[in-house]
Parts: sequence; structure tokens; C-alpha cells
Amino acid sequence: MCGLREMLSITVRSEKEDKRIPITVASDVMFDIQMLLTHIGESFIAEEFGSYDRPAASFVDRFTLYMDPENGGISFKASAGKGKSHLMEKAMDMLTLILSKMGSGAGTYWIEDTFKDPVYRFVILYDLMELSKHMAAERGYVLMFSSGDGEKRFIPIDIVKTEAYLDKNAKVSQGSVTGILNGVQSKRNVPMYGFVVGDERVKITFRSQDVEGAAAKCVNNAVLVKGTLRYSDEGELLEVFDIHSIELFNKKNFDHMISKDRDILLSKPMEAAVKYDNSSMNWKLTYPDLGMSSSGQDWDAVVEKFHDYFVFLYDNYMNKEDSELTEEELDVKRTMISMTEAE
Repeated sequence: MCGLREMLSITVRSEKEDKRIPITVASDVMFDIQMLLTHIGESFIAEEFGSYDRPAASFVDRFTLYMDPENGGISFKASAGKGKSHLMEKAMDMLTLILSKMGSGAGTYWIEDTFKDPVYRFVILYDLMELSKHMAAERGYVLMFSSGDGEKRFIPIDIVKTEAYLDKNAKVSQGSVTGILNGVQSKRNVPMYGFVVGDERVKITFRSQDVEGAAAKCVNNAVLVKGTLRYSDEGELLEVFDIHSIELFNKKNFDHMISKDRDILLSKPMEAAVKYDNSSMNWKLTYPDLGMSSSGQDWDAVVEKFHDYFVFLYDNYMNKEDSELTEEELDVKRTMISMTEAE
């Protein structure tokens, strides 16, 4: 048995006459589980940051599983750096749910509802296909898992149907995306719009003239658009069509504050102000209550610095006695206490 602390245990069993489990089978299964956990965790960080690129490896390291040298079992770090890792707990819960749901007939429909970003939906379904191949009935092995509510058996997914889904449906999704809306007037005085997401130009079309009229008021600004997103085979956003909503992107809510070494769950979302200067192509995130500010031309880097600053304040003030702090520093500490869960 490979025990992941008390949160999840995994057992690979043989249905053959020889009940021994080859090392290759066990290693394949644990690699598949590791990939699932990593990609689940990645998706949470990317969603929290509103990332244009996938999170750096240094952020994803917290989701690493380890071989216990004493008993050969599998374990994970319940902490990230200096504190408890809420993201690891959340990722482990989702891993357990996925292993359970995918064998219940929910299949691709459930994955589609759970992972709105086609990039992560694709890689997680791919991980599940690999695990299902290794646990195929003809191989004679089964995967049992438990997270405290009784042992369950992982039911391999239908590889053919999943591949067909990935080929046909996984590249299109209903959703929203932020980017920069540019606009010019054509020679016929008809407005033409361009949309930049990260470093990529993305084609956009509107559902109605009313929506296009709303777009005219947002030109040369950061915007949030909602519609149908189409991606390439490589996971790049190519087009947003049938756009039914467009509004200024002037605020961003954060539920977790995440650094490379730490993540902190907030008791209520932090609403940071977002500003974009089109002339300098500069993003700025601010949260005046804590005197926080971060700016730059790369959105992902700006968000990372913003989160780093929060974690710095948290570690700097929360671990000090009130008597060690000035009145201004005490105000910061009180604000952070009101925003964070007790760890």
C-alpha cells in the first residue's frame, strides 16, 4: 500500500494467480498519479493568478510526492515553506474526486464542467488515459484508493471515446478571458477591433451590435470578454467568438495568496484594483488597505510580485508581538488577521 498521509491511500492489486506487483506497474501508476496531482495543482494556481502562461516549476514543486525511505510508502509535504499548504489539500481533494467521478459514468461532461480551461482539461484527461491504459482489465491489475470514506476502485475510462472527445470538443469552451482591446476606424469609418491575450493576437467576433457598442467604449483598455473560446492543438487561444459580454477589467479577486514557498488562504476574497496604461503597455495591481502595489508589462510577473509582497508582509508582521510593532505596522497586522484563516 502506498499511503499519502491520512488523506489518500493507493493500493495496486493483482487479479492474477501471481499476486505480486511488478515494479514497472507500480512505478507507472505512481507516475500517473503524480502527473494528475501536478496538473490539478497547476490549474488552481493558473486560475488564481489569471495566468497567460503555465505556472513556473518553482510554484508547482509543492505538489511533489515523495518516497518514504523508512517504509517505502508515498508521502507529500503538508506544508509549503513556512506554513500549511491549503493548495496541496485542495489538489489532493480534487485528485480523490477525479478518481471517484471518472469511474461513475460522469466522464468528460464532468471534467468539462470542473476544468473550464481547455489546456488543463486536455492534460488531465490525457493523464487519466495513461492511468487507464496501465489499469486496463487485460493487464490484470486494479487500482484501489481511499480517503477515509471507504475503499473504492478506479474504473478505467473509455480510451476511444475520450480520444474522440479530445479531438472534437476539447479545443472549444464556453468561458471568459482577459486581454487588451485595440480599435481603429477603417476607410469606410467602420470600427475594427484587435484583441491581445498575453503576447498573442486573438481573433474576436461579437454576438450582436449591442455588444459591439459596449466594446467601442472599452477601446485601448484591459477588458474581460465572455464567449466561446477556440484553442489550437498546442493549447494556444486562437479565437473568441459569439462574444456576449465585454467589460473593463479593472479589478481582480484573489482567494489564495501564493508565493514560490508558501500559500495563504484568505477568509474573504481580496479585491485588488487593476489598471492598464495603453501607452506604456504597463499593468498595475494595487491594494491600498495594505499599501500593496506591483507593476510591469508582463501580467504574470506583476501578479507574482503582488502575491510575493503579501506573503512578505504576512511573514514579517504576523510573527511579531504587538509590542514590537509601530501603530502603522499594527494596522497592517490587524488587517491581515481579518483577511486570513488561522493556520
